[in-house]
Amino acid sequence: MATFQNRVNAIEKEMTNSEKKILFVLTSEEKPFLLSMNELSKLSKVSEPSVVRFYRRLGYTSYQELKVALAQENTSDNEARNIFEAINLTDTTEQVFEKVLEQTVVALNTTKHLINYSAVERAGKLLVDAKRLYFFGQGVSGIIAGDAAHKFLRLGETVIHITDPHIEAIAASHMNGEDVIVALSHSGESQALLNALEIAKQKGARIIVITGFSKSSVAQLADELLVTSATETDFRSDAMVSRIVQLTIIDCLYVKTVLAKGKSAIEAVNASRLAVAKLKT
Repeated sequence: MATFQNRVNAIEKEMTNSEKKILFVLTSEEKPFLLSMNELSKLSKVSEPSVVRFYRRLGYTSYQELKVALAQENTSDNEARNIFEAINLTDTTEQVFEKVLEQTVVALNTTKHLINYSAVERAGKLLVDAKRLYFFGQGVSGIIAGDAAHKFLRLGETVIHITDPHIEAIAASHMNGEDVIVALSHSGESQALLNALEIAKQKGARIIVITGFSKSSVAQLADELLVTSATETDFRSDAMVSRIVQLTIIDCLYVKTVLAKGKSAIEAVNASRLAVAKLKT
């Protein structure tokens, strides 16, 4: 289960002024879980609907759920769990391994609570209906895009993986409403990727964006937006953790596609496995 702080970390860079005011009160009060919604609203100098939007954005279904989470985490046990959040120069190999692993697990759990499952469902349908499926990404995201293309190619579909910004732009200029792009960008601010997606959107292509920031420029072009969560530390950037989260989301989309296509997908996967098996000695 993602902690309150983990959930805050996931949206911290994109918080509105009202959300920052609410967070300030919750982190300043010795026992914030004792505050009523009305009290929190007055202390934060925001409206009660703003409080509702805040806890829902964190993935809580009610104010009571937020209060329970804050109460549970106001213990020494939870403080002990948070020792994994920072890696120090003096850490042993075992400590480094445990902390890196814990950061990854936290990112996956936080994404699980923040992900929009309806968007995942709709993205899966776009993938099933696509005539041509493109995977766009640059840098580290390009590597993830390549892995994704490799998975979907097994289904016998027309799958195209592009990481060069010039080729992305050229491909985008020839797209139509039957084409679907899965665009990966942790920051969501890659200008070259943004340019290609703008061209593709003008041509009618549908766009699935996987990013770490819901208000980023690339995210604004998405037909379906899937937001990942990762926390940056001194020795490990959030982009490094996000790779694993992105791969997990891709796996989910792949499984959804296989389930939707049914027998034909299973036969295509088996044919792909057989083709590769013949190369092994």
